[in-house]
Amino acid sequence: MKLNRIALAVVLAAPLAVSAQTGLFSVTPLLGYHSPDQGDAGAYVGLAAGLRIVPAVAVEAEYGKASDAKLLNANVLISPASWATSTLSPYVLAGFGQQDFDATVSGVKVESTDTVMNLGGGVMYALSDVLSLRAELRGIHNSDQSLTDYLVLTGLQYGFGGKPEEVPQYVAPVEPVNVVPADTDGDGVVDANDRCPNTPAGWEVSVDGCPLDTDRDRVPNSIDECPNTPSGMQVGANGCPLDEDKDGVTDSKDKCPGTAINVIVDDKGCAKTTTKEVKEAIKEQINIVFDSSKSIIKPEFKSEVAKISDLANANGNAFITIEGHTDASGNPAKNQALSLARATAVMNMLISDYGIPATRVSAVGFGSSKPVADNTTVEGKAKNRRVIAVLTAEKTSMVTTVMTKPAKAVKGKKAVKKGKKGTAKKKAN
Repeated sequence: MKLNRIALAVVLAAPLAVSAQTGLFSVTPLLGYHSPDQGDAGAYVGLAAGLRIVPAVAVEAEYGKASDAKLLNANVLISPASWATSTLSPYVLAGFGQQDFDATVSGVKVESTDTVMNLGGGVMYALSDVLSLRAELRGIHNSDQSLTDYLVLTGLQYGFGGKPEEVPQYVAPVEPVNVVPADTDGDGVVDANDRCPNTPAGWEVSVDGCPLDTDRDRVPNSIDECPNTPSGMQVGANGCPLDEDKDGVTDSKDKCPGTAINVIVDDKGCAKTTTKEVKEAIKEQINIVFDSSKSIIKPEFKSEVAKISDLANANGNAFITIEGHTDASGNPAKNQALSLARATAVMNMLISDYGIPATRVSAVGFGSSKPVADNTTVEGKAKNRRVIAVLTAEKTSMVTTVMTKPAKAVKGKKAVKKGKKGTAKKKAN
């Protein structure tokens, strides 16, 4: 047993001898569960001190106590960089040590000090640059007693000290090669610095290889037909301000978008208008239904005649002409006489019932000579059978008209043909 203790001391002393030159020190409090072949299973408490020799290899001295045993171990932890991620570092563990066993087995007190060998594996989870959470499963073989115990551990490892020294590697000198940087799109900016590697040939670019856009309208200078567009103005694919309705006022200033192309607009894009005074004769059409071939006004239509009376009273001494009209059914001469009789009936009612002076009223019949609708339909005939009061007075109103551009003259043979067609159409009407 003395030989075992001497060997263990040599293993533990070796890392300490090189600690001044290499290594990252660590201290790890351990807590776990110990399951022995003999004796009672129970909690395990320990403390490990380690030294990382090279980035992938560390040595560790550990002392711990279980319910029936005390363990003093020296282990090697191997964790290749290829196994690791940004936070996880798996490792394997191998080592040997000494176990002091003190237990009562089957009523017999057993005490021994034995050599043990350790083999296991675990993982480190980095919590920060100096703290890692450690989990491990280990088998402990007692070579003196031919027994195997198992140990499940967890711990919080604290690392400190300088980084382990790396062995310098010899690198053979490389002969310099004159490499011409690639410029795939030929814009004068090498590919390594070119943020826009597919710029069309001939375009102006900045130092980063992207097309220049001086007025920042998102249209490159090389295709911008309006290179000094004010900031924030909407532009088309050619870089010029948008004017969707083609009225000469850009969309950003156009208060009346969608103006017809022939309309004259102001500086806000809205139609210019003209207002003029219009005079027209005062007319009142009344709706009196006469019996067929009759000119007697039924009582229920007296209110229609009253409309003409109101109109006459509202216009002072204006002279009133009552016009009678019929549809085209029947004999034209009879229609002429019938229309005059109906107009006369209205005139007489105005004089006798409403007190309109006879000197202000006259009656005239037009028969079917002035239709306002189609005489071949029932609806059209009804519209043509009408009585209208026309005053010599005029009403004045203000009419507003949208100003439009003059139509462009059509040149050549088409203009002549169009003129002839227009003349023929005018004659037909």
